[in-house]
Amino acid sequence: MKLLSETRSICPEDLKVIDAQLWEIDGQVIMKKSCPEHGNYEDIIWSEYDQYLKAGKYLDDGRCVGQPLESKLGCPLDCGICFNHKSHTTLLIMDLTNRCNLKCPVCFSAALADEYLYEPTKDQIRQILEYTQEVNHPVRVNGVQHSGGEPTLREDLLDIIAMERELGYDYTLLATNGIRFAEDIDYFKKFCDLNVYLYLQFDGMSAEPYMHIRGRDLWPVKQKVLENARKIGFKKVVLVPTLVKSINDHQVGDMVRFAAENSDIVKHLVFQPASFSGRIELQDLRNKRITVSDITRLCEEQTGGELLRSDFYSLPMNNTLGKMITKLSPTRVDAAPHPHCGVITMVSVEKGKLKPIVRHVKNDLFYDHMKTVLAKHTGRLRLQYELALGFLKYVSPRLWLKFLPVIAAKNYKAYRHMTEDWMPNNWLTISTMHFMDPYNFDVDRAHHCCLHYGVLDKQTKARLIPFCAMNSIHREAIEREFSVPHKKKESLAAGAPEPARSS
Repeated sequence: MKLLSETRSICPEDLKVIDAQLWEIDGQVIMKKSCPEHGNYEDIIWSEYDQYLKAGKYLDDGRCVGQPLESKLGCPLDCGICFNHKSHTTLLIMDLTNRCNLKCPVCFSAALADEYLYEPTKDQIRQILEYTQEVNHPVRVNGVQHSGGEPTLREDLLDIIAMERELGYDYTLLATNGIRFAEDIDYFKKFCDLNVYLYLQFDGMSAEPYMHIRGRDLWPVKQKVLENARKIGFKKVVLVPTLVKSINDHQVGDMVRFAAENSDIVKHLVFQPASFSGRIELQDLRNKRITVSDITRLCEEQTGGELLRSDFYSLPMNNTLGKMITKLSPTRVDAAPHPHCGVITMVSVEKGKLKPIVRHVKNDLFYDHMKTVLAKHTGRLRLQYELALGFLKYVSPRLWLKFLPVIAAKNYKAYRHMTEDWMPNNWLTISTMHFMDPYNFDVDRAHHCCLHYGVLDKQTKARLIPFCAMNSIHREAIEREFSVPHKKKESLAAGAPEPARSS
C-alpha cells in the first residue's frame, strides 16, 4: 500500500469539492476521499498499477485557450475555461437536444428529458461556435461533435453542419444510436460529402448487451447501419461501445474482430467504460466499474495475444508528434490530454489477423527524441529535419513510404490526415477513453481536458466546460437554465412558434 498523489475530487452526493488521494493497493490504483457530511468513498482508477505508471510517464502540459476566464468559485465549480487549464479545445462538443428515441439505463445526459426540452436554437448554436474560435485564437478549432439526446431528431441538423463549415470547422462527429441511418438510407446519403464521422453507439455482437444497456435489441439496427454505409460508399464510421462489467466485457475481442472485418468502412473503435452518477452502492460500483487497464487486458486475452497490453500507448504521446508536424506555428497543435484518460493503438488487418503497427515503431525512443528536439529547437526546417530523421531511425522501413509524405507536409490538416484520410482500408485504430464521474473525478485530470462542451451563458456569449466536469457537475443546471417545459414539446414538434429562450 503506497500513497501516489494528492488531488481534489467531488462528493458524489452534493458535488462539493473535497480532498482526495490516489493509492496503490494490491496492484491497483484506488482513489480515496472523505466528505464531512456524507462519509468515505473509494473507487478503482486503474486495475493494473504497472500500466498506470507506464501511461503516467507521458504527462505533458499543453497550451491553454487564448482567452481564459478567471475562476471565482474554484475549479471545477465555475468552468469557463479558467487559467488553471492546460489545454486548448481540440474538439467542441454540443448537445443539440435532450430528446431521444431511446431511454438507455446508462445515459448520463438525458435523465431529466421528461421534465423539460433542452434544444438550443440555430442562433444560439452559432454563438457557441463563434465563441469557441474566439477564445482559442490563434489556434483554430477544427472539429465539432454533436451529441444529445439523439441529434438526428433535429430536422435542421444538416443546416447546422453547413453553418459549422461556414465558420471554419473542418469535420463533425455525429454521436448517434444509428436508428435513423438504419431506417432511411436516403437521409444517410445526405451526409456522404460533408466530412461527417458517424460516432455510432455499438455495445456488442448479440441482443443481450443492448437489452441491458439500451432497453431494446439494437443489434439488427447496428448491422443495418453498416450495410447502408457500404451501399452508399460511406467510409467514416466510428464504433463506440459503452462497456459495463458482466454485461458486455466478454465481447471485447468479438467487437475488435468485427471492426477489423469491416475496416473498409470502420476506421476507429473507441471503447468507453460506463460512467456512473447518482447514488450507487460501493459494491455495485466495484462490480460494474471497468478501467482502461481492464480493457487492454481484455483485448489481449480475447484476441489470443494478437493485441497485447504493450501495443497500447498513452494519448498525450500524439501531442508531441503533433507539435513537431505543425512546426510550432502560431496555430500549432498543443493539446495534452491527461495520460490516464485513455490509450490508443493502430492495427492493420492482414489475412484475418490483427497486426499492430506500433510493433514497427520504437515508440518510447522516438518519443524521447521528439521531446529533446522540441526543447532545443524552434526553427521549422530543423524540426522537419529531426522529425524525418526520427522516422528513419525509429520506424521500420516497411512504413517509411506511408509516413514520410505526411511528415513533409506543411499544415495541421495533414496531421489530421495522418490518422484519418490517408489510412489504408485495412488499418484501424483501437482506443479507450475513460470519462470521469462523481466517484472517480480528479481535478488534475479535468485541467488537461481538450474535449470541451460549448454551452450558453447569460454573462458572456457562451462558455466552454471540460467534458467530465460538464457531465459530473454542470449539466442539469445548464439544461434547466436554457430550456422550455416538457409540456411544450408537442407544440414545438408540430411546428408552433418557438418560445423565446435566454441567450
